[in-house]
Amino acid sequence: AMHAKNKEEWLSFLTTQDTPILDYTQAMLKELYQRIDDIDLRDIALLIKHDPLLSLKLFKTQERLRSRQQITDVTTLERILLMIGLSGFFKTFGSSQSIETLLQHNPVAIECCRLTCARAFLASQIAEAISRTHRDIDPNEVVTAALLHETAEILLWIAAPKLMLEVKDKLRFNPELRSKDVQIQILGCSINEIQQALVQTWHLPQMLSHLIDEEFSNEARVRIVTISTAIARHTEWSWGNHYFKQDIEQCADLLNLAKDDVYQLILSVVLKCAKQHRWFNVQATAARIIEQ
Repeated sequence: AMHAKNKEEWLSFLTTQDTPILDYTQAMLKELYQRIDDIDLRDIALLIKHDPLLSLKLFKTQERLRSRQQITDVTTLERILLMIGLSGFFKTFGSSQSIETLLQHNPVAIECCRLTCARAFLASQIAEAISRTHRDIDPNEVVTAALLHETAEILLWIAAPKLMLEVKDKLRFNPELRSKDVQIQILGCSINEIQQALVQTWHLPQMLSHLIDEEFSNEARVRIVTISTAIARHTEWSWGNHYFKQDIEQCADLLNLAKDDVYQLILSVVLKCAKQHRWFNVQATAARIIEQ
């Protein structure tokens, strides 16, 4: 079990670890490979958009492939796929290990990993819906930023499940504590700091570090990522909490819509995502609407 004392130690550990993927993604990869002559990059893109870890692996690969001439960042997953092509994709990622195999002795950590992946996917889908409603914003980069927003947290669940459980329990039993403070106390720094550092170290697109940097929250695109992530996070616990109501207000403000319309928009995304629950094998957020 890993126990680092500060951001630098976490960084040097997390950047040397191989990134696994979801079990379901791995099964889908094998199935698609069997039908390689009948599929195209769109099938692969769909796979990547469900799995934040596979998305991360794709960006890290792009960094290795990047030629000296190519100065501009490739900021969408589709463009990277075009660069490496179908056979390149399978050659690079076909034998990826799964989270479930890696953490087989720790079912609680597997569950928390999957929950965080599901939350990242939900945030990306909410970000897409909000961007489309905003009309003047191209959803692509915003969706990817929301999907990758929780990367550090997912990697920490894989690398240091014991410590992450400590963080989770402490927050569950002391709801008045700020998550950031608890993280600093137990991990030696906040997860967001690790996240920003990973983006820099892996040379992920500058746009990504910009969109997940809450310093720029006056910008519409950054606000969409922030709000989407917040909604996914707050509805993980319950559907009717007052933070979620605040998120809806902020979103209504951003989109210049009635709160009820925003609520319906989020509801439709949550129901759509519930149909994809087999990817993550955890209870869908939609289940918490019924519990209300």
